[in-house]
Amino acid sequence: MFSLDIFTPDVLASLWKGTQLTLGLTLLASVFGLILGAVAALGRMSRSGVLRAVAGAYIEIFRGTPLLVQLFFLFFALPQLLPQARLSPFNTAVLGLSLFAGAYAAEIIRGSLNAVQRGQAEAARALGLRPSQTLWLVLTPQAARTAVPALGNQFIGLLKDSSLASVITVTELLLTTRGLVSVTYQPVPLYLAVGLIYFVLSNVAAQGFRALEGRLNRPYLTATRR
Repeated sequence: MFSLDIFTPDVLASLWKGTQLTLGLTLLASVFGLILGAVAALGRMSRSGVLRAVAGAYIEIFRGTPLLVQLFFLFFALPQLLPQARLSPFNTAVLGLSLFAGAYAAEIIRGSLNAVQRGQAEAARALGLRPSQTLWLVLTPQAARTAVPALGNQFIGLLKDSSLASVITVTELLLTTRGLVSVTYQPVPLYLAVGLIYFVLSNVAAQGFRALEGRLNRPYLTATRR
């Protein structure tokens, strides 16, 4: 029978704990993935053939294989090849999600940097800025306007993909809910609840990225109106 009486303080506390772990996993993977993506994007844009090849191989491997397979490999297969590489389930999930997210972030960042008009870099060089200054002071702020919407979509996708960490025994929201279902025998209200939690989290994240996008676009809109 369908019953809301199962949402006792203990059940709600378990769901909250699972939600916190899901958020922590997603935030860590997003930060590390963004760093990896930035490094890989610069590697793809490098004049060095070796760096381009390494960055390209990383991107193609992690974009071309399922995340679930990557998690299984990192958790079950890699420790057999390299025993010292054995990690806890949570750390393995962070690593796997970061590598996966970084491959997609790399292409987003590379495309956003290439979308900046070439004249901007030429003007920066004419003013005497070093390549690193041109990248961080001129190109990155403009590329961010293009990259933020796509990175926001990626964050929301990663939030939902984090549920795959349950297959390597990470007690995030989905695995927590499955445990509660096995005890209460009430799958309908519990899975509806977990779906609602993901829906709320995704929409809050979407609103946050829209606000960030609007803030980045505000100076350009003001200049246009003038």
